[in-house]
Amino acid sequence: MSQKIGFIGLGIMGQPMAANIHTRGYELMVFNRTKDKAKELAGKGVLVAETPAELVEWADIIILMLTGPEAIDDVLYSENGILPANPSEKIIINMSTVSPSYTLNLKNCLAPNSITLIDAPVSGSKKPAIDGSLIILTGGPKQAIDDLEPLFLSMGRKVVYCGKTGQGSAMKMTVNLLLAVMMEGLCESLNLAQQLNLDKDLLLDSILAGPLGCGLFQLKSGMLKQNDFPVQFPLKHMAKDLRFVLQTADEAGAAVPAAHAVFQLFRQGVGLGNGDLDFAAVKKTLEALNDKQNM
Repeated sequence: MSQKIGFIGLGIMGQPMAANIHTRGYELMVFNRTKDKAKELAGKGVLVAETPAELVEWADIIILMLTGPEAIDDVLYSENGILPANPSEKIIINMSTVSPSYTLNLKNCLAPNSITLIDAPVSGSKKPAIDGSLIILTGGPKQAIDDLEPLFLSMGRKVVYCGKTGQGSAMKMTVNLLLAVMMEGLCESLNLAQQLNLDKDLLLDSILAGPLGCGLFQLKSGMLKQNDFPVQFPLKHMAKDLRFVLQTADEAGAAVPAAHAVFQLFRQGVGLGNGDLDFAAVKKTLEALNDKQNM
């Protein structure tokens, strides 16, 4: 491949996404603030940058897969960051989950350097990231996105063009709202079943056997049966994303009453110390709210 790809952010999602890019034959350099997370990729021949500035000087295309606006701003503006290196004529693909308004502000900040911004958050969690089966939700110049499709398909199975810059982030808001409501709804149903002395395995099997059965519920059923929540998508990140959803809905004048309710439950989950568990651990929040005399 002739394009040099720089990838910043080797977390739960970023690590396998970067590995899949490398597997497809792209020249790849990575950066992560915690250096140890780059060791496995370095062992496979991937270049490792000491700073974002070093990476942006080498790469033609820079991918950001970070936890949110604060981490992105740090990579962009800090000493030895991207913008102090005075890059120009580059493409930055932000695959992090941020609000549409942040994406538009970012576009304006990058424009003086003639940097093309593509917002391309993903639908999917750890396993789809490993499998290369993510759904890529893109916003920005259509021709640029079409040209980048082979790169996107190294990480995912489908590229969805959502519209102009910011519309990929907008689509991510709508998807994560539904994801949070569905997960909380399943856990609330399960919590009620347990309070009624129904067998939780029987309930889950009944749901999965009928029209309510879906890929999400299938994926999380093992966690819920075992009451063990190894992280695929952290609960604390869902709480963060729901803050962005509420901000975006407020700016758009959209009524999202369920989003307000589930945000409080995920926020309480973080307060209960479950933030680093999978977001299906919202079940633990509901259990903490039960009337104990009926347990």
